[in-house]
Amino acid sequence: MVVIGGDFITSLDRRVRKKKIQASGKNNKYKQKNRKSKTSKKAKRPKRFFRLIILLVLIIFAYTFANLFSYFDNIDTKIMTENNRSNQEFIDSLKEISIVEYRKTGLLPSVTIAQAILESNWGRSKLTKNANNLYGIKADASWHGDKVLFNTKEYYNSHVNAYFRKYNSWADSVTDRSNFLMKNKRYLKSGLFEKNTYRGQAQALEDAGYATTTNAKGEKIYADKLISIIKNYNLYEIDYSVKPK
Repeated sequence: MVVIGGDFITSLDRRVRKKKIQASGKNNKYKQKNRKSKTSKKAKRPKRFFRLIILLVLIIFAYTFANLFSYFDNIDTKIMTENNRSNQEFIDSLKEISIVEYRKTGLLPSVTIAQAILESNWGRSKLTKNANNLYGIKADASWHGDKVLFNTKEYYNSHVNAYFRKYNSWADSVTDRSNFLMKNKRYLKSGLFEKNTYRGQAQALEDAGYATTTNAKGEKIYADKLISIIKNYNLYEIDYSVKPK
């Protein structure tokens, strides 16, 4: 009969316990890995969700922006078309009376219409709307008709209050312009009625001091503005249609 000593049993018991501890440690590590894996998967899900949300928002924003751009572009095109139509109507409304005045005075229709455009802003100025005054002619001592008080720009960035002539119609304003220019000697001296080109008449109006329009440097630019309008809207073609050939 073999008798097992106490030391041997104790040693064996220690080994068994050690193996159990090792096995328990492995199980714990495995469980921890599984937990980390599950936690990582759960953490990734919200990130993917937020990425999808952000992508969706960007797509919606891009689509909305494209539609808005197209919408405002169409509005701009429509406004430009309406303005061009309105501008042409303004020119047509003064064409006949400007030709009548040309035959009486020699003042070219192109210059007559260009001045009306520049002085009245295509008939949209307050002075034109309230007094039918297309040319900004003031009510001086020689004027015995109706008049209105308005604030006007005299020099670069300078304004004054003055009385202006009031008319019953645009045609009356065009006719009075011709009379005003013919009665004032300074326009005769500037050679206005001797010039037979729109450039010559535009420069003569500036030289006689019809307007005090200057740029920031103090340089006169009235003639240049008139000439630019005449060229941009082909007003010289009206001159060609009525000038003797």
